Amino acid sequence: MAAELVNSATSEKLAETDWMKNIQICELVAHDQRQAKEVIKAIKKRLGNKNANAQLYAVLLLEMLMNNIGEAIHKQVIDSGVLPILVKIVKKKSDLPVRERIFLLLDATQTALGGASGKFPQYYSAYYDLVSAGVQFPQRPPAVSSNSPTQQQINNTSQNGVIRLSEQENVARVEPQILSESSIIEKAGNALEVLKEVLDAVDPRHPEVYSLASFDSLPLSLYIPIFLSL
Repeated sequence: MAAELVNSATSEKLAETDWMKNIQICELVAHDQRQAKEVIKAIKKRLGNKNANAQLYAVLLLEMLMNNIGEAIHKQVIDSGVLPILVKIVKKKSDLPVRERIFLLLDATQTALGGASGKFPQYYSAYYDLVSAGVQFPQRPPAVSSNSPTQQQINNTSQNGVIRLSEQENVARVEPQILSESSIIEKAGNALEVLKEVLDAVDPRHPEVYSLASFDSLPLSLYIPIFLSL
């Protein structure tokens, strides 16, 4: 059953990775780790397929098993002789996506397992073998800069609904405005005129009562410069 699932999940007829089948295989091994041996054996066979898609699907399945099952899979990969096959595929000038995926997988796995001094130094040895052989992959081309950010750039710079400004972007900063002396004098004069109008509204027969109707007729914005001028 396990071998059939692996063959189905890594079929060269697939147009894209069948993640549901990959998950099903992971769940199968998680519930019965004795299935790990048969699963890895089937993956090893699929890695030998000449079809690039079948190889890539096998690597992706292996990656998912390593990330979700862990030690039982790591041990089976070593015991089943899968590591030498992975190294051989990368060294051969085969399909680039397959080679790159295997290289990244070995790098991530040997790092997670503690490298040369970890529990499974075989992964470090396999990765170091490729590095020593001068295996490297071209860097991704830099993104073309643009005056207006793309949707992807916005998505990359937004977290929790707040867009962070990139250091490479020219951000216009709003400087505090410095008022000239003439402007200050003009504002003060306007405030005094408003204050005179307010005082004229006072009923001389009842100085203790400030005509509220008169005050209410004035807009709220006129009171602000009065208090600022005091």
